[in-house]
Amino acid sequence: MIAAPLLALAALTLPALLACGPAPKGAGDGNTDSGAIDTGAGPPARGPSPYSLDEVLRLTDAQALGTHNSYHRRSDRIVDPSHDYDHAPLDVQLEEQGVRQFELDLHLHASLGWQVFHLPGDVDEGTTCLALADCLGTILAWSDQNPWHLPLTIWLEPKDEDLDWAIPELEPFVDRHDELERAILDVIPAARIFTPDELRGAHPDLPTALAAEGWPTLGALRGRFLFAMLDSDKHRAAYLAGAPALEGRLMFVDADTPADPFAATFKINNAVADAALVAEVAAAGMLVTSNIDGAGSDEAEAQASLDGSLAAGAHLLSTDYPAPVPERAYFAQIPGGTPARCSPLTAPAECTPNEIEDLARARALAAEASR
Repeated sequence: MIAAPLLALAALTLPALLACGPAPKGAGDGNTDSGAIDTGAGPPARGPSPYSLDEVLRLTDAQALGTHNSYHRRSDRIVDPSHDYDHAPLDVQLEEQGVRQFELDLHLHASLGWQVFHLPGDVDEGTTCLALADCLGTILAWSDQNPWHLPLTIWLEPKDEDLDWAIPELEPFVDRHDELERAILDVIPAARIFTPDELRGAHPDLPTALAAEGWPTLGALRGRFLFAMLDSDKHRAAYLAGAPALEGRLMFVDADTPADPFAATFKINNAVADAALVAEVAAAGMLVTSNIDGAGSDEAEAQASLDGSLAAGAHLLSTDYPAPVPERAYFAQIPGGTPARCSPLTAPAECTPNEIEDLARARALAAEASR
């Protein structure tokens, strides 16, 4: 609980924080003594591919839904209107809402480990999965049951400077990213994670690799995970120290320009207002996530943002409304998606949404192959 004086200070601080959205808590410290990385295993056995274009289509040929602050549950006491929304558990988002990108806000608790939430205490702490390990485990369990899914992008946003000073047990972790990587690998097998090293290959940096070869095909990425750090300040600088092109790192990062040696993934909050940047980034073959709405946003404006972001070429459309809610007509849907669709900017003419993802068909073929 945050004491009354701290709550008052939190209220004064909130306007600067709310643009980033809400969050709760999560644990799983992932510390290991040996430092060894378990290489794990790839996706479960899944039989023949149900997709005839898997060696043609690439990751950036698809457009799919994501969610903003994907763990978020509406609190009993709403401090700010931007907190007034509710997400289903992560596996429900995957299964029923077609979500293929998540955002998880991170805090580090001194005794409980890595936690997933927005703002501590009574400010905005509702969550469907308190521990990071639980969040990742829920996603992995669904993935294991659906090994032909599109690759899942998971943005991890450090939030240790957002009111964590008010809770003595919450610690800064700008120098503890190795621990965070181990915590991820405690849950997700290394072979299931597509890394910057894998993208870069023999090239000197990520933009050069993308210009020469682009992203791997969907066939190479189905059933896998792509992690990215959502920060452009101290955490990113520390994560890049000694690894300017993310050499040896597990996660991608949010880039500023396509010329950055680490540039491959971008979080562009408003793809309509920044359409020129989206076009530049997409033309360079880089992956773009864009916010399309927020809690309480005008419905007509939200729909226009969704339509405009798709037209601009954003690949992952992050929403607070991936499913219908009472008293609102608007919710985010990918037009013609199953649940994703072909990008109108880059996908070849033969691409259809069913070749991007059709889990019902994939499940039927997998069941037939297992008989």
